[in-house]
Amino acid sequence: MIKFIPNMLSFSRILLAFFLIAPIIRNDFETAALLFALAAVSDFLDGFCARKLKASSETGAMLDPLADKILITVSYLLFAQAELIPAYTAMVVIGRDLLILAAVLACKVSGAHLEIRPLMSSKINTAVQLIYIGSVIACKLLPIYVPYLPESFGIIVVVSTVFSGADYARRYRWIKDEVFKR
Repeated sequence: MIKFIPNMLSFSRILLAFFLIAPIIRNDFETAALLFALAAVSDFLDGFCARKLKASSETGAMLDPLADKILITVSYLLFAQAELIPAYTAMVVIGRDLLILAAVLACKVSGAHLEIRPLMSSKINTAVQLIYIGSVIACKLLPIYVPYLPESFGIIVVVSTVFSGADYARRYRWIKDEVFKR
């Protein structure tokens, strides 16, 4: 039973992402902050528990990044729609993930063997993206005004996202040949 803890934490992050929708739509940033903090803690704990309990699994290797992507996609879509972040930031973040997903699906459909390991640039990028979401929520909660935070931090997120996407494209460029040779 203890070996399922990391996967349960990842699954809880997926649920928390969807529970974030209503508070953000209602401008209830206190609740959104709490839910987002729980999601961030679950992200840390699932990896920590998987390592400490030696409970890594194929399911967990897929579920953890999926949970991150769902949390990020939901947050960026909602924040862009509410004009809390620039729309181009959400488009770049979600676009990169859709391109990676398309490559994975193309490999599955073509029968090409694909084993994508998270790159360090992707781990850093995910952290930057999540910190950005947290900072936007914090700015809505705190009585201090931080001028240009969404725009300037958004540019950092875009650069990080593009760099990470280019890193994947460079490291997995063989996919194009593998998929289209069949």
